Amino acid sequence: MTFDLPPTGDEEPPAFLDLEACRRWKEALPLGNPVQAQALLLRQLGLMNRYTLAADLRLMMLELLREPVYFVQAESAKKFTGKPLPLAPPEQAAAESAQHLWQALATGYLRSIEACLAGGSGFKPQAALVCQRALRALADALIDQVRAGRQVEAALWRRLHRVYAAAEALEATMTAIEDALLGSRPVTPSEVYVEAMLLSAASLHELSPRQQAWVVRWARRWAGKVVIGSNPPPESPALPLCVDLAGEAPARFKPYSGAGARWLETSELRKSLKKRLKLLAAGGEENTPARLGLGEDCTQPACGEVLRRIYPRWVKGGVLRRHERHPMSGACRFVVGVDAIHYYLSGHQPFKPPGSLTTEELRRQREELATFGRIAQRFEEDYSRNHGYQLENWEVSEDWGLIDQSLGGLKLARPLKQAGGRLAIGQLVAVQPSGASGFLLGAVRWAQIADETLNAGIQFFPGKPLPVALRGTGVMAAKEPWRPGFLLPPIEAMQLPPTAVLPPGSFKPGRILEAWTEEGSHSIRVLELLDRGADYERASCEEVAR
Repeated sequence: MTFDLPPTGDEEPPAFLDLEACRRWKEALPLGNPVQAQALLLRQLGLMNRYTLAADLRLMMLELLREPVYFVQAESAKKFTGKPLPLAPPEQAAAESAQHLWQALATGYLRSIEACLAGGSGFKPQAALVCQRALRALADALIDQVRAGRQVEAALWRRLHRVYAAAEALEATMTAIEDALLGSRPVTPSEVYVEAMLLSAASLHELSPRQQAWVVRWARRWAGKVVIGSNPPPESPALPLCVDLAGEAPARFKPYSGAGARWLETSELRKSLKKRLKLLAAGGEENTPARLGLGEDCTQPACGEVLRRIYPRWVKGGVLRRHERHPMSGACRFVVGVDAIHYYLSGHQPFKPPGSLTTEELRRQREELATFGRIAQRFEEDYSRNHGYQLENWEVSEDWGLIDQSLGGLKLARPLKQAGGRLAIGQLVAVQPSGASGFLLGAVRWAQIADETLNAGIQFFPGKPLPVALRGTGVMAAKEPWRPGFLLPPIEAMQLPPTAVLPPGSFKPGRILEAWTEEGSHSIRVLELLDRGADYERASCEEVAR
């Protein structure tokens, strides 16, 4: 068993060839400048990986350098975690540098695994340690790929499977290894491998960075409750995941066949999840997320929502949709951002709060309407161009159908080389599929880059959006500025109430807002918060008689 590593030689040695020299080099690292330190570590690990070293010396050097590697990687991740996609050039550079360093660290441990497999120099007792460390570096590379909005590469899955297969061959999968960098509890190679499979099954790209951190912690904590076997486990309420060690894909709920098939038995994991879900639902001071071991930073109700979300993805066969998806294709028009959406839904009318038009602007618009029947196109194009508004063309790749009493949504795709805006989870968007009479309002539920294509899942808000200007009412709100918003009508067939899409921070139960259009103004009362995104709040509402 090999890992397709290039041969080593003695042409270009690293800056240190003994442990003491490595320690002095480490102490001189400029950790106050993480970018520089990351580059230096990458350079020396690369040289080490290509230089012929004794197996025990290589391992001791890797263990010494591992601490600064994790420090600079944590600093680097801050530059690309949770950023809109596609990443800006500095963010992309940080993400690529992080991947190169993870792979360099993993490659060092892969050389140590090959030494264990060769069986020379009595190095086999280190098998569990080097397998755990290699799997840990690869799992962290996986996490950073997700943080950077990238689909996990097939090459990474292939390496993870090969390392676990090597751990099996070395009979090292269940040997617990201390890992001071990641906690006091010893961790087995099997647990790290299971963690990576659980993270893939959780669809992390659909979660916010804060929620991703929760799931990463839970997967790390509960991976020990999953048992890996060569045969299907007995039937139970918990469905097993299955993986092919000879393949290049993550675990799934459909079975594989062949010598590389491994089953991940999840009965104990299901018990832990169900117990916590039940206690969280019961509430009370004794059933807080912190007391249930979910984390001091976990808050309700978001914690329970995320836990309910991953439960079927880990132990129940995945998420079953109420309605079958339908393949679709074709171009659609796409607008990002509240101001741009308001502009295009208003018929290319710039947002002008009541009373904001000057006498000259009113005179000019009346003349243009009398002459052309609309505001002159020259004015529209100048305004949209000056404000950076644009109608983008995306490709529809999938129709989500009706899901959970909503109008569903679409999966869209755009080549990275095509100019366009950046997307973030929870961002307000408007989409007009080919053949549709107008724009549909919705939000980005997930975004991910795969094969040089930016893919996004859009969930629609029910109803035809009406662009309005909104502000609070009452004495205290007299000086409150008008801000763009949208009203959506009730959907009686689905028993859905009217809703309002509000500026961030506007919602308060029972608050009365004034909604203005060119036809006049009326008052609405917001009732229940339905959704909160990055640049909007959506609430049910009712009209208030004056």
